[in-house]
Amino acid sequence: MARALTILACLVLMAGCTSDGDGAPASGVATPTVAGGPTPTYTDYATAREAFTRRSDDGVLGATLEDAAWLRFEGDAETVQKAHRAYFDYGYTSFKIILRAKEYTRPTEEVFLLEDDGGARVQGKPVTFTGSMRLVDDRWQFTFDLSFQHAITKDTRWLRLTRVKDNATVEWSFR
Repeated sequence: MARALTILACLVLMAGCTSDGDGAPASGVATPTVAGGPTPTYTDYATAREAFTRRSDDGVLGATLEDAAWLRFEGDAETVQKAHRAYFDYGYTSFKIILRAKEYTRPTEEVFLLEDDGGARVQGKPVTFTGSMRLVDDRWQFTFDLSFQHAITKDTRWLRLTRVKDNATVEWSFR
């Protein structure tokens, strides 16, 4: 019986590690890795990634802000840097996006707005789409990467990402 409960607990934890952000809040505090700022300390991938994951109140937009705090758990440094070039090579603000729309859409035609407390307002859309689309709970689900020519600094206090089509919004507050 104890063994069965242990196995069940492990399965539940593993399921949580592969979550696509369904239970994530629309806004919350995170500590990004920036020059001159405090160094975030997370002990594992799931906890670190969860701290940077948000889902809009309507469930349409899910986004995980890329940060070394959770990327470092993905593998060796060289592999991680190749997989996240915009973040590491150019200092762009980058996201892993999960879009769940009731209508079929083309991710490369979606427009997003990135704003911060310093007055930055940058619009962009995915240049490429290398994910799969599928129906999940009667919504089309698309997964893709999105990057903006924008850098988070130690002075950045908040960051907001909005899907322009329906104003689905997620936000990060920084300490």
